[in-house]
Amino acid sequence: MNPARKLGLLLAYQRARGLDRLHDRSPLEAIQRRWLRRLRRFVALRSPFYAPYAAAPWSDWPVLEKAAWMEHFDTINTVGARLTEVSTIALEAERTRDFSKRWGHYTVGLSTGTSGNRGLFLASPVECSAWAGTLLGKLLRDGFFGRERIALVLRAGATLYEAIAAFRLEFRFFDQSAPWDALVRGLSRFAPTILVAPASALRLLAGSSLPLEPRRVISVAEVLDPLDRTHIERRFRVQVEQIYQATEGLLGVSCERGTVHLNEPYVLVEPEWQDGERTRFVPVITDLRRRTQPVIRYRLNDVLQVAAERCLCGRASLALAAITGRTDDVLWLEGSGGAVPVFPDLLARAIVTALPEIADYRLQELSPGHWSLAVSPIVQPDAEDRLRGAVTALAARLGAAPARLTVTKLPPERERGLSKQRRICGGGQKCGS
Repeated sequence: MNPARKLGLLLAYQRARGLDRLHDRSPLEAIQRRWLRRLRRFVALRSPFYAPYAAAPWSDWPVLEKAAWMEHFDTINTVGARLTEVSTIALEAERTRDFSKRWGHYTVGLSTGTSGNRGLFLASPVECSAWAGTLLGKLLRDGFFGRERIALVLRAGATLYEAIAAFRLEFRFFDQSAPWDALVRGLSRFAPTILVAPASALRLLAGSSLPLEPRRVISVAEVLDPLDRTHIERRFRVQVEQIYQATEGLLGVSCERGTVHLNEPYVLVEPEWQDGERTRFVPVITDLRRRTQPVIRYRLNDVLQVAAERCLCGRASLALAAITGRTDDVLWLEGSGGAVPVFPDLLARAIVTALPEIADYRLQELSPGHWSLAVSPIVQPDAEDRLRGAVTALAARLGAAPARLTVTKLPPERERGLSKQRRICGGGQKCGS
């Protein structure tokens, strides 16, 4: 890392740690307003897509989802990049597993595309350093200059992550697409003090005989299901933390209490409430620092659950009870007043409570009111009865008619591999990857 980028990373680290000490929302929101004014001025001058909105009130700026964001890539970005050129570089990197290729001096990467559309990101060296410094500021509780061996088990090794390898930190990327045995041997030799991986990979590692003893275990890229959390924590004897991140940016990180806090004030979040009690929402986000490929009023398809009480850590940033899944993971049942949503966290809790003996499961909506549950290992008839009773009780509590449930056997973990997985899938979506 060159001296300028190292300095940028250090400054971002110090700023993140300072902002994390904010315990009052008033100064946090004042910072957001100031950064939003700067962002609006910048994109009005540099982004052809946003130029017409320069004088418009914020409420008139468009809300975009991933498909539209990618469709307008050429006019949204502020550096004249063309989607065809950038996509070619990103796809070649995926094919060759060589993630050093750039568009000019800009880092390029792809999302996994599990929501149906692959997202592409373009980031400048300054933005990469700011991202890395912010993440380190939120994660490294023993200080920036402590000795840590950080293992990232991820699908892609975009050079965005290389900015982390600095100072006394030793960083190593482990390719999730590599043969499992080779990945395990590499991790064993590296002996990470901090292990970062998707929940599915952590679950497989927890079930192996690998002599790993990380001081911290951090789940990324997938929803952390209660079943996985239990197995992982039992094996590694530490609380599983989370990094909530997407193509669109760093969205949240666990605090020392284990609560995920949104990455405020860097990210402005406008909630679209999914229930009358305002406990769950879909976030519409604006990354207040990204300039190369602005993320402005971007609607994610995640469903977030607000913590019932303020976190004891005291941070002013919004605390989450859970990242419960995606909007297409919500299943629906018929109620007296129409369709009733059944959120995935409620279903997960009902399944695990009714069947504590299961190791894994997938619940898929085959058609309205007809669900298929695949479990491992296969359960006995009396366990099926407990499960059907739990699902019926949940439906009754929500004021809905019960679902028709088919129970089948789930293939072994190794047959399913390390693809990004989902346990609960609605709307005809396929579970597992």
